[in-house]
Amino acid sequence: MSLPTNSGFQAAAGADAYGQLALVELQLRPGTVRYTNWPLNIDVMGQTWQGTGNLGSISELHESEDGGAEKITLSLSAVDIGTRALALGDPADYQDRPARVWVALLNAQTLQISGSPVLRFAGVMDQLKIQREGTNASIQMDCRTASYDMRANPAGLRMNHAQHAARYPTERGFEYLTSIIGNPAVWVTKWLQANLQYMAQLRAR
Repeated sequence: MSLPTNSGFQAAAGADAYGQLALVELQLRPGTVRYTNWPLNIDVMGQTWQGTGNLGSISELHESEDGGAEKITLSLSAVDIGTRALALGDPADYQDRPARVWVALLNAQTLQISGSPVLRFAGVMDQLKIQREGTNASIQMDCRTASYDMRANPAGLRMNHAQHAARYPTERGFEYLTSIIGNPAVWVTKWLQANLQYMAQLRAR
């Protein structure tokens, strides 16, 4: 799946060296917070994004070819009092609320953002858990996209005769589909058929 970019973003991507940063927007019930993995606060898209260590890392971003839900995990700092309060508070403050992630490229010489950031993920916040490793702790925020997974819901791929005839008036491939589904035929196996014939012969003797 290709992502829409812009000339400045493409120019930076084609350079020999460039920097990359992520912009994360979480629309919490108490208010919207904006983080970046850059070590300093930055102003972009008309907003200030906090870069003082609140956002540690982001798991790999990718798309699904079949419409299945995709998930990313944001690693948030447990040092921030507001983030700790979010993890220990009411899940309704974040669950099923919008989350978006942009990716921006920077000029390697000037360290200025080149072009406009590209929206890379848009979904909702799901679960939040505290992870401890020795004396260090981090807060893991799982986010997911919406799903229309056809493997889990194959009915979404079905088409009836009227829909098919509207596109292809001369084709009759779906004409008897409803009757076939509503009146399933029982197919007798070769083994059962031979046994039935044998029993019929015994009764005839």
